[in-house]
Amino acid sequence: MKHIHPFPARMAPELALAALEGIRPGSCVLDPMAGSGTVLRQAALAGHRAIGFDLDPLAVLVTGVSSRPVDLDAVEYLYDEIEDEVRALRNDEIVLPWIDESKETSEFVRYWFGRKQQNALRRIAFALRRAEMTATLSERRQVDVLKVALSRIIITKENGASLARDVSHSRPHRVCRTSDYDVISGFRKSTQQVLEFLEDGMPAIGARVTTGDAREMKSIKDSSVDLVVTSPPYLNAIDYLRGHKLSLVWLGYRVEELRQVRSNSIGAEKSIEFLPTNDTLTIESSMLGLSEPTRRLRHIVSRFAFDIHRLLGEIRRVLSDGGKAVFVVGDNCLQNLFISNSAGIRKAAEINGFRLESQETRELPLTSRYLPVTGASLSKRMRLETVLTFKFA
Repeated sequence: MKHIHPFPARMAPELALAALEGIRPGSCVLDPMAGSGTVLRQAALAGHRAIGFDLDPLAVLVTGVSSRPVDLDAVEYLYDEIEDEVRALRNDEIVLPWIDESKETSEFVRYWFGRKQQNALRRIAFALRRAEMTATLSERRQVDVLKVALSRIIITKENGASLARDVSHSRPHRVCRTSDYDVISGFRKSTQQVLEFLEDGMPAIGARVTTGDAREMKSIKDSSVDLVVTSPPYLNAIDYLRGHKLSLVWLGYRVEELRQVRSNSIGAEKSIEFLPTNDTLTIESSMLGLSEPTRRLRHIVSRFAFDIHRLLGEIRRVLSDGGKAVFVVGDNCLQNLFISNSAGIRKAAEINGFRLESQETRELPLTSRYLPVTGASLSKRMRLETVLTFKFA
């Protein structure tokens, strides 16, 4: 198994490894938008102090499991206990307040999951929550491994525990009204696959990854980070939580609270109150080039410009003298207009006092694409991602 969990537009491990080359042992490495956790896992495996944030609860869960040590024998023992409990539970014994007390969440579950799968998932969710409530820190890490295993049978491209397909690409669409998928059997197999992934490499000292906003990293001291490696989201192009919430509703989250997380994320479409500045307008202009967007699209780009300006300001604050910041950036297309996210990052970095040290482009394999593109010329531009390396000017 190449990855611990499906994740849209994940960073390639070789890019993370290249960014880590040459830094002194025990350096502090930050990924403020951890995503699938590639950077933090590679940094932790290399013996560095790895710190990460993300607003997406599933990203935080997956990154934590992939980048922290855990007792694998204890996980196997816990799985056996959980499965025994799940098989013994009756449906009328189970209460999941975040689903049962939320009309929107319960309707979401009924739409996306068949009755047979709902019953099995409810039993597993109940057993995991009960195990977590009395767990020590090390035991919670074991529970987290099982949560990732459960999520993997829902966040899939093809047949899984939901009635949807293409969930792993964050483009879920319901394709049937009933399913014969065996949730408990799938959960058992998925747990073994996660354990095999962790057996292949586990950091001695794990990464510290928490729920947090890259635009406001209050827990990190000024000038305390040696290297930042991150991949900002494609502007309004990959709605991570659209697919992830199919899993998160079984891990204790209501649809209402996930909507709030989504609307507050960098690259989101939802309008927020902000005051454009000359810097924001300059960044926005660099992203649009000569394009003439609609008023609504311009507002979306302006918000993204505002967000990345704040992001670069925070990175400058936490980065030490001589530190570097590496961005892996993809461009995208909105309403048939090409949007240069990479140009926006370059301009925001320049405004915040960074100097561009290097810029490289690499072609994305067609099998790794997640963004629908129309038109031959746009398709060619969209098959590239840009690696930008900055230092303070």
